Amino acid sequence: MNLSGKRFTSAKNIPAIIAFSLSAIISSSASAAILINEVDYDQPGSDTAEFIELFNNGNSSTSLDGYRIDLINGSNSRVYRQIDLSGFTLQSKNYFVVCNDPSQVANCNDVFTSSTGWIQNGAPDALALYDNENNRIDSLAYEGTLSPFTETAATNAKDSNTVITSLSRLPDGTDSNNNQTDFNLGCLTPGTANIAGTGNCSTNKVSAVPLPAAIWLFASGLLGLTGINRARPYHSVNTSS
Repeated sequence: MNLSGKRFTSAKNIPAIIAFSLSAIISSSASAAILINEVDYDQPGSDTAEFIELFNNGNSSTSLDGYRIDLINGSNSRVYRQIDLSGFTLQSKNYFVVCNDPSQVANCNDVFTSSTGWIQNGAPDALALYDNENNRIDSLAYEGTLSPFTETAATNAKDSNTVITSLSRLPDGTDSNNNQTDFNLGCLTPGTANIAGTGNCSTNKVSAVPLPAAIWLFASGLLGLTGINRARPYHSVNTSS
């Protein structure tokens, strides 16, 4: 039989092809690494500026359709609030901030409620992040241990109602699946890289534009903000400078 000009796969190459395919699948799934990166659940005085920040530590953008954040009551391990993240896409190495008041929280991407005090203060309570297949992909228990949401060991860090601070992954975006190792006190940095310390280190990520363009963008933004907050349309979140 003349096989010249015909393409065929040798049996001896099949294992290598399978290995390559498996490697591609593993690499693809590993690139989607959305983490709970920072949370501020307690502020001096009334809790009016709470926020949760996610970070995409993967190498590709990830649609958040079907993703959710569950807030868990430590007294009975029940979910007391769910935050639906559908309608957003988070770019690689970027941040996503959920809040109730963008006038008090910089770089807020999802104003999902107007209520204050929407995150319980412990002790303990927990946050859990689920993907679109209902897999718990990250969690943080705070002010104590709460099974199964404590990853390995509980963090010793506690938010404060007298000092401006947050629970932050330090170094920023690192994940060893150990709440005690990964989370410490940081200054507030919603939408930007975490920094150790206390105080408000927030910076709005706004690119410089010429004055006429800035005026046009400002006017357009005023018209569009209400629609964004009400309808939560599909859009991509990219906070790169």
